[in-house]
Amino acid sequence: MNNTNTILSSLCAEALPIVENWLRDVIRDEVRRTIEEERQKARPERYLSRDEVCQLIGISKPTLWKKTKDGEIKATTVGRRVTYAESEVKRFMEEA
Repeated sequence: MNNTNTILSSLCAEALPIVENWLRDVIRDEVRRTIEEERQKARPERYLSRDEVCQLIGISKPTLWKKTKDGEIKATTVGRRVTYAESEVKRFMEEA
């Protein structure tokens, strides 16, 4: 039994620094992600024109219109002006 305890103690001593480093990395990444999400929330939403979206994504206006009609990307209409929230364009680009 004493030999087993010695082996377990040795394994724990070797694994502890590895686990500590892994936990630090996980916590650091989660904190960075949370901070970035809060920064995004604090910024006012930016709206892009159809021309800006087409140029950014690299598609034509008819293709943008079809993707909007099919519900792949959500447009916002103010009066007769069609715009796209920057966050919506980023979401679309990530999914494409």
